[in-house]
Amino acid sequence: MTRVYLAGPPYAEEYRRRAARLLAAAGHEPVDPMRRDFRGATEGREQELVDGDLADIDACGAVLADFTRPDEGTAMEAWYAHSRSIPVVAYTGGTPPHPWTVYVCDAVSADLEDAVTSLSDTSR
Repeated sequence: MTRVYLAGPPYAEEYRRRAARLLAAAGHEPVDPMRRDFRGATEGREQELVDGDLADIDACGAVLADFTRPDEGTAMEAWYAHSRSIPVVAYTGGTPPHPWTVYVCDAVSADLEDAVTSLSDTSR
């Protein structure tokens, strides 16, 4: 079982629900950073938020990133994982991927189911 960090925008609840179900069905353990929900209360807690996310990423064997729309946090999470040699798989929902997304990701998929399937080929 691979622990998979769910990178994505703060309000991507549907992505997180679908991804968690698909990951569990594929035998992976989803790690949702939104269990530490800082929405509306980030000011003055940036260090706590980022440190928690980095620790979660370090404790995972792969990252599944929602790149259906631009998001600074998702991009930073993907870059951090890439820099730590943790495989990153991007889900784009059909949005053309940015060159940086392609650069840091081990796989890019328009379909969430395909993205989860590709984790088996890329996770450590």
